Amino acid sequence: MTRDPRPDRRVVVAVAPDLFFAARIAETARAANVSLIQCPASQAHETCALEHPDLVILDLHGPDDPLGVVRALKRDPATRGVPVAGYYAHVDQETRRAAEAAGVDPVLPRSAFTARLAQLLAGAVPRAEP
Repeated sequence: MTRDPRPDRRVVVAVAPDLFFAARIAETARAANVSLIQCPASQAHETCALEHPDLVILDLHGPDDPLGVVRALKRDPATRGVPVAGYYAHVDQETRRAAEAAGVDPVLPRSAFTARLAQLLAGAVPRAEP
């Protein structure tokens, strides 16, 4: 999928390997009229550099070093300002702390992520300054 040519349409990149969450994100994005690009962690940085999304959604327990994705995005001037929202298992506070240190904001337990998904897709996450 490529970026929708309409400038008023938000673009979100989702790195959500769990099919349940990927389907939920896709359904909510469709209802919110958001262009959604789903990709594996290994393609996230390249996808963000090409598509200039308004938000990246990241499963912090996904394969292929999700925090490495965040570090790559924050290191690159072309993608540094893209907000990254991550979700994790609420019992894993170490993952939460590591994600916050890497630059993920907000870091949400899965239940809170699910509850706030429509708001996140609509733009409730402020764009970080590059």
